[in-house]
Amino acid sequence: METEFPRPESPSSLYKHQELRQNQIRLLTTKWINGSIEIEIDQYTLTEDLDYDAISYVWGSAPASVTVKCNHRPLVVTSTALEMLEYLHRYQTNTTARKIWIDAICINQEDKEEKAAQVPLMREIYSKARAVVLWMGRSTPETDVFFAEFQEMRVKLKTWKAKHDADPDCPDPDIEERPRHGEAFWAGMSWLLENEWFRRLWTYQEIILPSTATLLCGDLWIDFDEFLQFPMDGLFKSTYFLRISTIEFTANSDTTARACGSIKYHRDRNAGNGHAKEIEVHNIGAGLTNLRERRVKEPVDRVWAIVGPSERDLRDRLSSRADYSAKGRNEYWKTWIMFAKALMDEHGGMRLLHIPPTRELKSPHLPSWCPNLSGRSACKMAIDAGWNTATDRKQSVDRWALFEENSSEKSLARRGAILNDDRTLISTVMDANVLRVRGFVMNTIEKVVEHENPLDVAYGRYDQNSEEHMALYTTAVDCHLRSLELARYVFYGKSEGVTDIPGDFIASLFFDERIKESAKDTYRKCLPKLETWYSDPIRHLWEEEQCQTQITYTREHTFFSTKGGRIGYAHPGCRPGDQIVVFYGGEVLYILRGVDTTSDEDDATRGASDHFQYLGPAFIPHLMEQHQRDAAHIGPDTIFFVH
Repeated sequence: METEFPRPESPSSLYKHQELRQNQIRLLTTKWINGSIEIEIDQYTLTEDLDYDAISYVWGSAPASVTVKCNHRPLVVTSTALEMLEYLHRYQTNTTARKIWIDAICINQEDKEEKAAQVPLMREIYSKARAVVLWMGRSTPETDVFFAEFQEMRVKLKTWKAKHDADPDCPDPDIEERPRHGEAFWAGMSWLLENEWFRRLWTYQEIILPSTATLLCGDLWIDFDEFLQFPMDGLFKSTYFLRISTIEFTANSDTTARACGSIKYHRDRNAGNGHAKEIEVHNIGAGLTNLRERRVKEPVDRVWAIVGPSERDLRDRLSSRADYSAKGRNEYWKTWIMFAKALMDEHGGMRLLHIPPTRELKSPHLPSWCPNLSGRSACKMAIDAGWNTATDRKQSVDRWALFEENSSEKSLARRGAILNDDRTLISTVMDANVLRVRGFVMNTIEKVVEHENPLDVAYGRYDQNSEEHMALYTTAVDCHLRSLELARYVFYGKSEGVTDIPGDFIASLFFDERIKESAKDTYRKCLPKLETWYSDPIRHLWEEEQCQTQITYTREHTFFSTKGGRIGYAHPGCRPGDQIVVFYGGEVLYILRGVDTTSDEDDATRGASDHFQYLGPAFIPHLMEQHQRDAAHIGPDTIFFVH
């Protein structure tokens, strides 16, 4: 008679004797017994001295279908989880054996109450781990080559980058400064950068919190921070990758490159205290913009994945409100609005209003001032008060063109004059999704220039061999030239026959007034070359390339003129008649459009005449400082009710 094998445990029955108390988590250990992996799981209080590794990985879409022995009983898990457990066991055999935290196994995913209680602990779980291991999946022949040559290539890149820093127009890297197995090396790196791990939202929180992180691919591993620095030095801080790599920089790899920059920023240490930076409230808008193309299982995760690494005060206010009930998940927009309201109550929270709109329609339940937290941005987040950042802290695409003496002190003073204005009043109406802001109307939009057909802003670099890319580039150049015509008309009364370029137009292009004369000259030289940029065999100077890149940053923004004789850029969707307003405490200008309201509004807004739809931020040269705005004040202060 055959022995009957125990039936696999469901998560509910496995965890019923291990119910978690406050501040407790489960950890597992792996064992290799009789040619297969087994695990043991137990519960622990989450303390500073708890010794464990936390795993960051992508679940995959396959259902649980394979069995692993857990606490001597069979547990059904996904094939991805089982494969990962086997590789983790070998990894720890070759490094340091520790307990392991894996969310799919250590949290009862069928218990919504337990999940809601564990989600607020994610920050503590990942920040207190001895290390976080990023699981990339099985290796390939190409990733094997990449890992084998990586340390050598770090040195080669560092050496060549020093030449590039001294002379941006230096010759391309020679044979000794390139990978020995170039095609395989770049293919391996591309495979890693295209990994689904870089597309998921929760993995962002999981990697910016720990002090130590390891990237594991098959049986090979490298320090994650060293891996992260490699694309930063080769793509953002030099042109090394663009000159010699065989990576095709697609929309995905551009998204990944931006993600690498954001991750690196938050993994930088705070003055030697050994902890990753919290996401400051004034940076959450930029973080949400960079992250909203990342994938999540539940729309409510778009809030809870960003709350964990946020500042403590905001985190403490929101963590207890995590709702993973069926109603909470279905009515996700309530969580989004609750989050947006909480941000508006924080100093610097108005930067939420800088987030660009998305190409996808947002939920009709969201008010106009609450951004869509999911989708592809309709334009870059270029109007984000960068003119109040010291010039030496700007990215290289901007820094070369800017100059300001004592920039740090002046930038802080400009920003402080706005943020600390005692006229600031911003709140949300009780039991309504209406934003109340004090400010004044400054001007009205008279004419606009927009693209004639939608552009895919993911094209950070155009492929001259692609007809689609070249058609998109032609459209972008045409829009830029039409914007210049409008600027000339505003400042000279005509555009035909005018060759001069208004200084305000160049300032608008860079979203900054601190433009060097040499940068203005570079733009003037660059302008006639735009239409033949990709067909001209002559290599462009580095400054000209940066200038051309800056032009692409304005894609899908609306260029406008005002009835008061000014020009500027705003997010797409503006039209003549829209009002340009100042919100006290806001670093940008804001575009509003009047709306009709019915008498069934909340008592706090009934009878008010200033009801508006929010359209986005705007930049207008010589109106971005508080004293400039006060001088241009053309109407009385008012309370704007933004729906």
